[in-house]
This record gives sequence, structure tokens and C-alpha cells, in this order.
Amino acid sequence: MIRPAIMLEARRLSFDYHKPIIRDISLSLKPGTITGIIGPNGSGKTTALRLLCGIMPPLSGEVLLGGEHPLSKMRRKEIARHIGMVPQNGGFYQYQTVFQFAIQGRSPHLSLLGFESQTDEQITLEALEMTQLTQYLKARVTEISGGEKQRLLLARALAQQTEILLLDEFTANLDINYQVELLRLVQRITREKNLATLVVSHEINLLGAFCDHLILMSKGKIHHQGSVQEVLTREHLQHIFGLDFSIRLLPGGAVEVLPVINKDCSQCD
Repeated sequence: MIRPAIMLEARRLSFDYHKPIIRDISLSLKPGTITGIIGPNGSGKTTALRLLCGIMPPLSGEVLLGGEHPLSKMRRKEIARHIGMVPQNGGFYQYQTVFQFAIQGRSPHLSLLGFESQTDEQITLEALEMTQLTQYLKARVTEISGGEKQRLLLARALAQQTEILLLDEFTANLDINYQVELLRLVQRITREKNLATLVVSHEINLLGAFCDHLILMSKGKIHHQGSVQEVLTREHLQHIFGLDFSIRLLPGGAVEVLPVINKDCSQCD
């Protein structure tokens, strides 16, 4: 499928509650690529994601689908046909089975009567197969592990059949093996489906390994964006986090980041 050169574009977005939260940010997402957003707590990462998917309207600026269609002029259901959001907490209900939860992703495509067709069921099954969850179709969501629940959130978003995927801290509180497994899955699906994927995470090294582009945010502003090697520099990270870092380029272009911790030996033997 031929995609626009820019799948989603933010132009000079600003937003505030009682004080500025997002200040004049601009970014674009391209098909077949993964973009990561990194920043300290309170830097506005999650708010930026909510603006990008149309959950909240910006105070100023605009978000354009396909580089030309403003989200502000689209209905929520129409936006959901193009943008899939994977939140940190997905609103699981104890009575739901894995299949019942995943098929909710078909809601934007249903008629007014709201009944799922065999096609909707097949699309959902394919999403569950992509996320390796078909063995749990009839299991309650309370019966699967934390890592499997994160894959289920991804399956629900994939069932939407959107061309844009936004992921908010979806590897948080998981063991490293689950984090790597999930990001490998996201990378594979992004390439195979030619999606434009945006990942918000605190895991600098994971994003440095799996992303094509990175955005470094602090205090509601984008300070740096570009390739992994352009963004993950000692100077950039030191400026944002207030720590010294050791940066190492790995084979294949990935970047390893380690904080430099100076042990206080004033009380050492």
C-alpha cells in the first residue's frame, strides 16, 4: 500500500492546564519507521501523544493526518480508523476474554448497529496471531501475565487496522526480556505493515536500539530530534537530565547510554 510521505504531522502545538505543558512542538511521522520520544518525568510526553491522536485539542497549532487533513475537523471515530493508541493502562475488565477485549479494536469500523461481522472476527484473530495470543482466546484477561496484557493492548490497536500507531510507555514495569520482545514485535509489524509508529518511553537504550528517529523533550519543548546518533549525545542528555553519560556506538548503528556515577568515597575504608 502506498503511504503519504508524512503520515502524521504536528505543527507548532501548544497546550496548557494552569501552566504551559506543551510549548510550540513540531514533528512528523513517516511510514515504515519508528520514532521514539524520550524525556524526564513531567516533560509533556504523554500530553503530546494525546494531542497527536486527537484525544485533546491543542491550545494552538494543528495536527495533520497525511500531512494535510486537520484532526480538528475530523470526528473521533474517523480519527480512530487512522490512528491506534496503546495506553499505559488499557481499561481491562475482569469479565472479558482475550478475544472480547481485542475485538474492541474493530469499533471504529462498525455500523450504527454495532454488530461485529465474520470479517471483524477474522481481522481480530489475525491481530492476536501477530501478537502470539491465539492460545488465550477464551482466557479471561485476569488470567494472563503482564507481558501478555501488553501484547493484548497492541493486538486491540492492530485490530483497528490503522496506519499510525502511538505507544505510551507500553513496556513500563516489565522485565527486560518482555520489553525487548515487545519492541521487536513492534519493529517487525511497523516494517511489514508500513506503519508510522511513535513510542514514548523512559528506556533510553531500548529506544536507541529499535528506533529510526528520536525526539528529546524537556519542560514541554522539543530540544533535539533526528537520528539516534544525532540525538543521543553526551551533551544533549547531560543538558536534559543533569547527569554525565557515557555513550557507545554499537554494531548496526544502535547506541548504548550509561550514566556516569561518581561514587562518594569520603567514608570508604
